[in-house]
Amino acid sequence: MRNDTMRVARLHGIRDLRLEEIAVPEPGPGELLVKVEACGVCATDTRKYEIGVNDGHYPFNPGHEWVGRVAAVGKDAGPWRLGERVYGDTYGGYAEYAVIPVEPIAWSRGPLRLPEDLPLAQAIHTEPLADCLRAVHDQARLAAGMQAVVIAAGVMGLKMIAEAALTGVRVLAVEPLEKRRAEALAFGADQAIAAEDWLEAAKAWAGPAGIDAVILTIGNPDLVAPCIKACRPGGRVVLFAGFGNRPTATVDLNDIHYREIVLVGSEWIGTPPNQRRDRYDQARDRLIEGKAPFDRLVTARCGFDDLEQALQRRQSFENLKTMFLTER
Repeated sequence: MRNDTMRVARLHGIRDLRLEEIAVPEPGPGELLVKVEACGVCATDTRKYEIGVNDGHYPFNPGHEWVGRVAAVGKDAGPWRLGERVYGDTYGGYAEYAVIPVEPIAWSRGPLRLPEDLPLAQAIHTEPLADCLRAVHDQARLAAGMQAVVIAAGVMGLKMIAEAALTGVRVLAVEPLEKRRAEALAFGADQAIAAEDWLEAAKAWAGPAGIDAVILTIGNPDLVAPCIKACRPGGRVVLFAGFGNRPTATVDLNDIHYREIVLVGSEWIGTPPNQRRDRYDQARDRLIEGKAPFDRLVTARCGFDDLEQALQRRQSFENLKTMFLTER
C-alpha cells in the first residue's frame, strides 16, 4: 500500500529548488505509476537549475534518468506487473513516484524493463549511454579501424570512449584533469593527453591517416573551430554537449567547405523525427555485458536533503556521476 502523498524536488525558477510534499499522481489510461528508487544527476538538470527551463513549465522536476518498480498500472497499459523493474526517461525522477506512458511519445521511449541483478549504480546510465551510442554510431559514424578524438573525459565522454573502443576504434582522450585522464585509459582510450596544445598533439598521434571524427562533449564554443581543424578531409565533428547561454561560435567556413568537414549535432537519442529508440535496448545490453567499467562512474550519492548541493557541486567537477536515491 502506498501513501497518498510523496516527496518531490521541483524547480520554481532559476536556482529555486524546493522540497515539497504533493499528492501521488494516478496513472491515466496507457500509463504506469512507478515507485522511484534512484535517478542520475546529469548536466541537463544542472543547466536547468542554473539558467532556467525552456522545454516545460514551472514547477518543474528535471530528473530524467530514473529507475524504479511498477506501483500501479493504468487502464489499457498492457501486460505490466506490479513490482516489475523499469527504467524511465520522462521528467519527474526527483520524486518518490513518477508516471510514464507505456507507448513512446515525442521525447520518451517509454518504460524499459530491467533485469533484477543490474545494480542501480549501473542501471541509471541506460538513457545517457543510449545518447552516447547515438553519438558514436549515428552521428560520428565510427567503425573498426578508424581514429577518433573525444574532448573531455567526463561521465559522457568516458561512455563514448568505451563504446568507440569496444567497436574497434582507436581513441584519443583530451582532458585537463589528470585523474580523469587515468579514467579515460581505464575505459579504453589509446592515449589521454592534457588540454594544452591538444590540436598539434592529436595530429601527431593520428599520423598520416588523420582523425576521422572529433566528439566535443563539453559546451565550450571556443573549441568548435579547433575540432574542425583536427579532422582529416571528409571527417566529422560531433557537437554533443549543449552550449547553454553561450550558443555562438566563430568558425572558418572555407575550412569546412574545401575540406568537406561534416559538422553535426547529437542531441539525446535524436530529436523528432530522428529518434533511434533501439539505442536504449542496446545500452541496457552493454550495461549487462559489463565489458566496460561502468560501475566506476557513480562517485557520489545524494538524497532529497542534499540534491541542491549535488546540482551545485556538479559545476566544480568534483565527481563524475552523482546518483540521487529516494531512500538513503
